[in-house]
Amino acid sequence: MVKKKKVSKTKKTNLRSKTISNPKISLVWKNLVFFTLLSLLFFGLYSYATEELYQNLFVLLSIIFGFVGVAFLIALLIFLFLKVMQKR
Repeated sequence: MVKKKKVSKTKKTNLRSKTISNPKISLVWKNLVFFTLLSLLFFGLYSYATEELYQNLFVLLSIIFGFVGVAFLIALLIFLFLKVMQKR
């Protein structure tokens, strides 16, 4: 009697199976805290500055670092959302 060959199926890689690594979330979290603190620092310096040039410089830097902080906040929320959706 002839033995039948067993056909082994190749496993397809699922793109959703890639997990979001904790180092990415950790890096985004550290950058979020860093730029938020920088924004608050420059806002504080803006409050204590007496010359108009320094006030304009500090408020500009505060706004720029604030926007960068908001960008990292959005990235963190996206990573956390993707992590929650992968567990389902």
